Amino acid sequence: MAPQKLIAVKEFCSHHSISIEFVRELHKNELIELVTIKKRGYIPTKHLHDLEKMVRLYRELNINIEGIQTILHLLSRLESREQEIRKLRNRLSFYLSSDD
Repeated sequence: MAPQKLIAVKEFCSHHSISIEFVRELHKNELIELVTIKKRGYIPTKHLHDLEKMVRLYRELNINIEGIQTILHLLSRLESREQEIRKLRNRLSFYLSSDD
């Protein structure tokens, strides 16, 4: 198994000017994954994009953690619907092209 690339929570929070408590609350609400090594929190880099999106929602739009949770849930549902529509369109185009 390849080692995970990690970023220290303290460094991320300092760079984005947010409190460590905000990141802990996101983790407590299961919105992000944190890795603890020697009593220090780290963020897997694969979750960085999502975490930065949550920080923007929180800071720029003043949305609380419960609101962020709701927005992410709705975005996830929207994405799955879009995938379903793509699959159905592909199936439809297959049947329409086979009529020729």
